[in-house]
Amino acid sequence: MNVCLYNVTTTTQYGGVESFVWEVARGLAQRGVRTTIVGGDGNIRRAYENVRVVTFPFTSRETLRKIPGFAKQYTLTKLLERLSFGKNARAFMQREHFDIIHIQKPYDLPATAWFKRNSKSKIVFGCHGTDFFSGDSRFVNASDIAVSCSAFNANQVYEHYNLTPRVVYNGIDPAQFFPQTPNAASRKKIAGDAQTILYAGRLVRWKGVQYLIDAMALLSKTRDVQLLIAGEGEYRATLEQRARALGISERVEFLGYISADALAPYYALADVVALASYANETFSIMSAEAMACARPVVGSRFGGIPEVIANGETGFLAEPENANDFAEKIARLLDDENLRERFGKCGRERVLKLFTWDAVTERVLEAYDAVRIGR
Repeated sequence: MNVCLYNVTTTTQYGGVESFVWEVARGLAQRGVRTTIVGGDGNIRRAYENVRVVTFPFTSRETLRKIPGFAKQYTLTKLLERLSFGKNARAFMQREHFDIIHIQKPYDLPATAWFKRNSKSKIVFGCHGTDFFSGDSRFVNASDIAVSCSAFNANQVYEHYNLTPRVVYNGIDPAQFFPQTPNAASRKKIAGDAQTILYAGRLVRWKGVQYLIDAMALLSKTRDVQLLIAGEGEYRATLEQRARALGISERVEFLGYISADALAPYYALADVVALASYANETFSIMSAEAMACARPVVGSRFGGIPEVIANGETGFLAEPENANDFAEKIARLLDDENLRERFGKCGRERVLKLFTWDAVTERVLEAYDAVRIGR
């Protein structure tokens, strides 16, 4: 089988979709699949054996937004970026005669229509969110099968395109995220003798960190507790002001950006990991990482989060935008060490069963086989 993983940003930026492409490519190559990543001209590479990387020039969205009238045309500039990439890659894509072309965004649907004109390639439409654009339904028939990162996302795709994707969860590396003894000196320095709650992710409004800070204000009335916030983003100043206004700034520690490679020891420091997203959360990589590190998680009952956290088994689900409910669920875990340990153990087991890159690759291959033999 000759497979192309086609995505302009794989070789130009870091992120969840990009990691998905690299790790699936590695898994396919390890299974003897002829694997090519086609990305935009850029310097990002992972030294994975037997994964060919081919890049093409494109006009970036940042360049397009410098054109008068385009500064806030976010969807249009993303589409034009992808169209410019597809135009430059078109001859190569048709010449290679791939069995499978696996795209990751709706913005690439028009290009796949070009690729199929002189090729028998099967198109796998990967969905990781709701990057829909006006008129995209006209191109969706170019795809032969769709896969989504969660059942929640699959339903979003169905509602938009009347297309039912297979569910292929995102993954994490359990050799990178694993249970470990917390560094006593680091814990003492960061949190003293307090119990710790950790959030790790972007600081944007819809991630709901403001509700974790509100929950901290409630929890700190009756216990010694510290909230650790790992990440950066446009909402940080607002969050810092919220903590000051609630009189708990000394109980909220902003750690700044921490790379994925350095994050596991911070999960080890946490008694509980929490996330309070209330929009745009089609999966939850953070929850899977924390569970792989055998940490109990309290997350929103929203989006794809309930598909990662098994409520009452690996953590608790709380109502979105409800600080009282978050505080109550977090308190139950802080007050019960045995429950934390049991949830942590079950979380690790759940990750090893469902959310490893090996498991992801196997599900991707099932989708490829289905479309090739017409199941």
